[in-house]
Amino acid sequence: MLSIITATAIESAQLQQQMQPVSAFNQNSYLGSTPAGRQTRLLHTGIGCTTTAINLTRYLEHETPKAVLMIGCGGSYPNSGLQIGDLALATEEIFGDLGVMTDHQFLPLDQLGIPVEPPPVQRIALKTDLQQAVAGVLQHGTALPQRLRCGPFITVNTCSGHPHLSQTLEARTGGICENMEGAAAAQVCALYQVPFLELRGISNPTGTRDPDHWDIVRGAEAAQHGLVQILNNWPLLEKTLCGN
Repeated sequence: MLSIITATAIESAQLQQQMQPVSAFNQNSYLGSTPAGRQTRLLHTGIGCTTTAINLTRYLEHETPKAVLMIGCGGSYPNSGLQIGDLALATEEIFGDLGVMTDHQFLPLDQLGIPVEPPPVQRIALKTDLQQAVAGVLQHGTALPQRLRCGPFITVNTCSGHPHLSQTLEARTGGICENMEGAAAAQVCALYQVPFLELRGISNPTGTRDPDHWDIVRGAEAAQHGLVQILNNWPLLEKTLCGN
């Protein structure tokens, strides 16, 4: 079974309308059949790393899906080339603001030399056979009008609503897409040894809070259109899991 997670119900609104519900795991998790006929668990984790880690951990304590696919909205960094309505697929998740800000530079948590076991996790690699197969499906999908770019995603607690912060994070990480949950979900899935994918539709550029430059609905719809393409090709994509 494939599990789909989103931070909010807004980011899965179209999917919910098309799913045939079977049962509820709790008030935020539903088992249903997708339009492609796949039995799928849909989980709403809540916004931010803490609620994402808690709710995904609770779920994975009870079930072991074939893979977890996170979809939702994201902000594009200035040099990413991504516009509102485009798609971004993560090759890596990075905790972008987990560390210490000094007078001169930002020091990531994993570079502070804190003697703890296991060592801190700052980056989670997601470039697997499955991720690359999904990228191929999305890039050649005739039903997708959006552009797709693959690259590092940056998870933050404080979103880049100012140009300086946006530019600083992009320069330091090389990220293409900013979000508030992905790294937490990726870390939990790594601990449970469950393959993880993250696909986001761009809803805004980072560096601004101007509502004229935001379109949450369009970003959410883009991610869900990409999800349908993945679900339609899942039998083929699932075969790559043996190599991960």
